[in-house]
Amino acid sequence: MSVDEKEVEIEQKVAEFAQQNAWLNVDSYIDYVGLSELKYEEGNPQEEKQVEQSYFTLFDYIPTTYNILIASNEIKDIISIKSESDVDLQVKYDDKYGNEISEGYPKLYYRKQSSSDPWIEKSFSSAGNNLFGLELPLDYGTYEYYVVADNENYPNEYISPAKLFVVSERPHSFINLNPNLEDGKGNPNTTLNFSWSVSKGVESDILKYTLFLGTGENSMQQYDLATDNFYVAENLSPRTRYYWKVEVENQYGVKMLNPITFDFVTLGEIKKVYNAPNPFNPQKGQTTRIFFEMQQDGTAEIDIYSEYGDKIYHAVKENLSQGNNEFVYNGKDDNGNVLYNGTYLCVVKKKYSNGGSKTERCRLLIIK
Repeated sequence: MSVDEKEVEIEQKVAEFAQQNAWLNVDSYIDYVGLSELKYEEGNPQEEKQVEQSYFTLFDYIPTTYNILIASNEIKDIISIKSESDVDLQVKYDDKYGNEISEGYPKLYYRKQSSSDPWIEKSFSSAGNNLFGLELPLDYGTYEYYVVADNENYPNEYISPAKLFVVSERPHSFINLNPNLEDGKGNPNTTLNFSWSVSKGVESDILKYTLFLGTGENSMQQYDLATDNFYVAENLSPRTRYYWKVEVENQYGVKMLNPITFDFVTLGEIKKVYNAPNPFNPQKGQTTRIFFEMQQDGTAEIDIYSEYGDKIYHAVKENLSQGNNEFVYNGKDDNGNVLYNGTYLCVVKKKYSNGGSKTERCRLLIIK
């Protein structure tokens, strides 16, 4: 083959390559490729000379989507709380070559997980700066979805990997919570049975529970109970204040908001009436618990006297059971006025169902 014929063949190959890749953005990427051929010169037919020819080659062009957020919240799966907001998707279109996305893109395709239903198509709305948003008012459940992007300089659509999002609801509230130690209810000893029931956000939810219990409000020990809604605390220290709360979440990790922290004082054996904490400050909303033992079922009258002997407070607790009992006192008189600093006398008159009675006394100290 002559030199001229060889050059014609090279030019044809270059032309064929360029034709096959005519869709490329020619400003994107240039790769120089060297071709070698023999060129005969007069007097030295075996002399080899390199001829360089450059042309455009394929490049790694892929338009992509990234930073897909749903309700700006990722927990295990991506979760939207139905009562708080619709499913809010935000997509940013990223093209490193600066090509604009095609009209009508990006698109969302979604359906219920493991469903044979057809995929539902939705288009995003532009929010500027290549950001796109879409809100979906959906029913509860787990959904699978993917995003599709396209621009005129690439022959195929870009399809993102399939992912999941969840439309869920928070567990609503406690229906029962025992021991309920607000307002003096409950008689905790050194062994205490905790139990509770919860109103679910969605009836099919599986709820998991974590109990926190300890002698410091900020240093409670954590007990992961899985789906058990009860716990028996044994060998508690007598006459000690404990704090506790229960955290609830469903199978997606959606938690009940603002669990309440309770506190109680273990009693142990009560030989005579006493109160704790003592002193206490009712001006700051603190209360004290008056602990006493009923030798039989009956009624107890609680009277508070000033240091001058004036009765300033009276209360009655009926239908008390035999054993340890308590009464919560808020440090106010019968008119709702906070008591002054000082020492006050508490008198507990116990009247039993068999006709017997007993009176006991203790001192209350108020410090503001």
